[in-house]
Amino acid sequence: MIEVNLKKYNPFIMSSVNIEKLFVVFFLGLFLQCQSQELKETMIPKISNEFEKITIQNFKKKKDDRCIETPEAIKETFSASKTGYRVSIYHGDTFYKLDKSYYKNGYIKNKSLSFNMGSSVGILYHFDKSGRLIKEENTDEGYNFKPENIITYCEKNKIDLPKGYHDSGYQTRVLKQDFEGKKVWRISHQIAGDKIEEIILDGKTGKELQKKTVPFYNP
Repeated sequence: MIEVNLKKYNPFIMSSVNIEKLFVVFFLGLFLQCQSQELKETMIPKISNEFEKITIQNFKKKKDDRCIETPEAIKETFSASKTGYRVSIYHGDTFYKLDKSYYKNGYIKNKSLSFNMGSSVGILYHFDKSGRLIKEENTDEGYNFKPENIITYCEKNKIDLPKGYHDSGYQTRVLKQDFEGKKVWRISHQIAGDKIEEIILDGKTGKELQKKTVPFYNP
């Protein structure tokens, strides 16, 4: 009796080993895609220590305009005061924004990254009025529990962190503060129409030091 090797003549018949390999490749690709998305959301964007100058004409707008959208779908808010100008730049796919303050002459005063509704993260760059870099302040000093750990904590506890610019509604705030002699993270998020939950995490360990509910009054 002659045996015919069907696999040799029919390319559509695959061994269980090849099928297993395909599944491995498929799920590996899916895993890497998820990892890439997660890194994109948690990674702190880059910021330079280079001098820059603001062009005020680019930010002239009506008083009722609160935000400018660029052709790249990046949203920028602008405000002026007696001492200078402030710009915040929001990207729609990240939890962080870029904050920049300028002197009245338009020269950069300081710039840093921060949570979209919260405190600075990473390096805060300070410049003098001539545009010279005079200080690099590490705002994460003393915080072994990093910003990316905060994002993971919020995801695990179903706390929504805002991405991009929001012009209304209460958005979760993430602040660096001092609490009972410790550097801490304070997370404030809305749990009901009239209630805010405030959580204090140890800045070094991430341990919950306090959790309480406070009333929220919408002005």
